[in-house]
Amino acid sequence: MSMQEQLFAAMEAAREAARETVDNNITPNPNVTADDDGRSIPNTNVTADDDGRSIPNTNVTAAVNTRNDDDDDTNWQAVGDLTQELAAKRVREAKQTVEVKNLHQKALLVSVKRRMYNPYRKDDAETARYGAGNVNKHLFKGRDNRVAAAIAAYNGVYTHVKENTVPWSTGVDLLKAENYLDFSAELRRAINNADQAVNDLVTNWDHEVNKDYQRLLPTGRADYDDYPSASQINERFGIDVQYSPVPKADGFDPRLGIKDEDVASLQRQLDDVGANATKHVISSLLTPMKSAAEKLAVPIGADGAIFRDSLIDNMVEVAERMGRVNISEDPVVAERIKDLRSLIGTYANNKDMLRTVASVREKAATQIDALCGQMAGLV
Repeated sequence: MSMQEQLFAAMEAAREAARETVDNNITPNPNVTADDDGRSIPNTNVTADDDGRSIPNTNVTAAVNTRNDDDDDTNWQAVGDLTQELAAKRVREAKQTVEVKNLHQKALLVSVKRRMYNPYRKDDAETARYGAGNVNKHLFKGRDNRVAAAIAAYNGVYTHVKENTVPWSTGVDLLKAENYLDFSAELRRAINNADQAVNDLVTNWDHEVNKDYQRLLPTGRADYDDYPSASQINERFGIDVQYSPVPKADGFDPRLGIKDEDVASLQRQLDDVGANATKHVISSLLTPMKSAAEKLAVPIGADGAIFRDSLIDNMVEVAERMGRVNISEDPVVAERIKDLRSLIGTYANNKDMLRTVASVREKAATQIDALCGQMAGLV
């Protein structure tokens, strides 16, 4: 049964529950009369208030359907807020159950593989002298060179993927489907930045090699043979991106004769992914929160009391990011993320008060620590 069919079935069940509520709990008003077609209509008698003004009879709270049509005409009359809330609740519960079970409908898999130049070369002379393992030279050491810039750009691609997904398996991550457009657009920008950094490196390769050679010359370990050519360095870098659907437990071709236990095994794997996704979200939230709670618990003026603005900014960022990453859509987790956003929003623009006002600092530490306790209880 498809998700849409299950939702329709749930809605029909809710309607049936509403009809049962009418039959069991609603007593027809004796003042209700019927029209020419046999349909009940409310009594239009009026009474008078204390000032002598006429008011409608308020005893009639619902119309009672007395039709006996053979067709499937749904005459689901309003029977009060309680009945309507019951129906809405059943639909919400059914919808939530469908969403949790059908991971393939709300997520997809993404694999991003990188090839990067490795700026290390074996030093044969030092390896022989050391006699207990290989000794490597670190070429292009430091950050003030184009090799480091290209590697950093490639690491930026990796960071973007990991910060906006949850783990699936080695080299494969789970992406929330509704975030695909934003995620893929930002990923293309990150890859474009990486490509530009590599192009700049290739264009200026000879310059970078000569500069690094001069750096190593005083050590006696400089060797032009350690460096690849410009064309070779271009081939050392590359990025491959692949998207694929999340498998379904019942998605096997029946002609393959897959056993029921194999289907059940895949369903357990999918359930584990959902549970691990929740753990990943909570763990990501707790890391900066615990750091902030510990730092803010240090009294003003004591050693270790000074903090950078990033202490608070990191919590703001992780709350926004985990709101996008939360594939399980667990309402309790979503509520805790909302709580963190609300709490940190109070202090994000008042960081100086956290540094200078003891009462504000103590309150923030207590509130963050309490929220940490609530979140820790979810995993």
